[in-house]
Amino acid sequence: MPRHRFAAERDLRAAYDGRDRAVITRHDETGAAISSVSAAWLQADMIEHLHLEPGAIVFEAGSGGNNAELLAHVTGPGGRVVSVDIDPWVVRRTRRFLTEVGSGRVTVLEADTALGALAPLVPRGGFDAGVITYSCWDIAPAWREQLAEGGRLVLPLEVGGYTRAVTFERRGHVLHARHFTCCGFVHDQGQQARAIPFVSLLDGALTLRFEHGAALATAGLEEALRGPRHEAATGVIMGRRTSISAPCSCTRPPPCPASVGWPPTRGRGRL
Repeated sequence: MPRHRFAAERDLRAAYDGRDRAVITRHDETGAAISSVSAAWLQADMIEHLHLEPGAIVFEAGSGGNNAELLAHVTGPGGRVVSVDIDPWVVRRTRRFLTEVGSGRVTVLEADTALGALAPLVPRGGFDAGVITYSCWDIAPAWREQLAEGGRLVLPLEVGGYTRAVTFERRGHVLHARHFTCCGFVHDQGQQARAIPFVSLLDGALTLRFEHGAALATAGLEEALRGPRHEAATGVIMGRRTSISAPCSCTRPPPCPASVGWPPTRGRGRL
């Protein structure tokens, strides 16, 4: 799979980064990453846990082309991928790349991904699998409703400030969690998106995020942080390869909050 053809804005060195990081392809007006080609190890991890069979039909929320073509490759000549993205720029870009180097088995749509795929494109009985390629704080009902019985859905779920790519398996009306991998992704831009207020402290050296509400006053905290430093031993000893999270796949320049504990055990944080 020619990964560099889906990262045309960057050079070969960035596309095949030896540190196995994501490739940022677009930023918003504030400089935050809003589109990327995910890190190769994370793409492989998420696809592996979909348990795809030859001929499977897969729903992808969040386009770019590279991941969709990897899915098409795994599902084989009889497989099909329906990829949806809300950003017209991403959709145009993805269609162009797929025309140049694609398999012809990926359909790209411009729509709010939280609504799922258009009804005519949903296979009878539902998709065999689904994968979400941006950070979510909740599971859109359409993703479960359009998933076949026993099908798997992998999505990056934000919990307490950290993101984990959780593998769910549908059994009836319930999604059962089967696996998770610590990761980091760009944020949702659709109707399910939510703003997370944050406050910059210590002249930008520290950022405080308020995951579950409005930002609070930080005058006392700023004063405490600028005061004398005190250290206290916890008595807890952590192994060299123990980490609470994995390297961020794409959203922030290093050092990233999601990159604590490097080197990771291939993204699997032990909590």
